[in-house]
Amino acid sequence: MSAFWFHYNKPESRKQKMNMLTVHYQGKCHFVHDIVCKVPLETRHRKKQPHCVMAGSGEIAFFSNKAVISK
Repeated sequence: MSAFWFHYNKPESRKQKMNMLTVHYQGKCHFVHDIVCKVPLETRHRKKQPHCVMAGSGEIAFFSNKAVISK
């Protein structure tokens, strides 16, 4: 299992004119429309942007703008 975190991406959402999320996983940023999460999450508060993110540990598969997170 690998650590990951994700957050709402306001600039990308405005650019694409739809809600976008950014998933940070294995040192890369992935833009997705949807997330299906099957693992526990916790909030993380950061001093820089984004100030509040959701974080956890698991394996992520990406399918056509969707991230599926499982153990």
